Amino acid sequence: MKSILKGITLLLLLISFISCKKELKKEVKQSFTEHSPTAHHKIALEILKASKNWITNFNKGNTDACVNGYDKKAIMRAMPFGLKKERTKISEFWKPFIKSGATNLIYTNVSIEVVNETTAFLSANWSMNIGKGIIYQEKWEKKNEVWVLTYDDFKVLEQFKEPKENITNPVASHITLEEVIKASIKFTNAFNSGKGEMCGNGYLENGTLNAIPFAIINGKKGIEDFWRKLIKEGATNLTYHNPTFKVTTDTSVFLASQWSMNIGEGKIYQEKWEKINGVWLLSYDEFKVLKQY
Repeated sequence: MKSILKGITLLLLLISFISCKKELKKEVKQSFTEHSPTAHHKIALEILKASKNWITNFNKGNTDACVNGYDKKAIMRAMPFGLKKERTKISEFWKPFIKSGATNLIYTNVSIEVVNETTAFLSANWSMNIGKGIIYQEKWEKKNEVWVLTYDDFKVLEQFKEPKENITNPVASHITLEEVIKASIKFTNAFNSGKGEMCGNGYLENGTLNAIPFAIINGKKGIEDFWRKLIKEGATNLTYHNPTFKVTTDTSVFLASQWSMNIGEGKIYQEKWEKINGVWLLSYDEFKVLKQY
């Protein structure tokens, strides 16, 4: 009888062990797969397009289009002019302001952080013919399939005594970001398609890859070998989540993001993209694996 009870106990323990093992396997799931690998890149491109349209309308004096770029319940903090609540009050600020002759609005050093599929933040420096300042935050939200401003926080740092003309492209910084975002999409698609050589070609000849905790690699060839090996071992489905794209100069952009793939997840501390002979390439790439599946 004792041997039968012992056998039953062992059988129950075995069943319990197998059940726990299956449960553990179920828990190991890649993060951020609620969206496609480059969905947040595409959100950033949509925000840039909406922002460019707003700037173009401002410079053309299209006051209605500018005002309609805000949500009905939007809040605008325009220092030193004060807080404007809801679209009606925002309209009362922008319409006379634009009609007074304010134009030549230019954004520089644009930065975009994508929060999710319906929310993103934009910051930048700005100038126009009558002054210059800083945009601390534009909160863009997608409502009824249209991107609108729900919060706008900017400050005038200097008012010019006389109007000044600036021939800089008003949206050059936006275009720079668009180019880098597309370069990043190309790299991600290459990795997920198993094309290690294309990944390697995304770096400068003297580029550096700091893959924590695996290796620090200097030089394009070694970096290509790293990606080839990872792909060969089965890594795929590289996905960027909550990325920030930031222009630092006309020829340099920084990217930071959370990431995941089928074998683990982590944080991209810095991708430094530089424009060399008209091509955007990575000169420095530092990321860390925070969890291995």
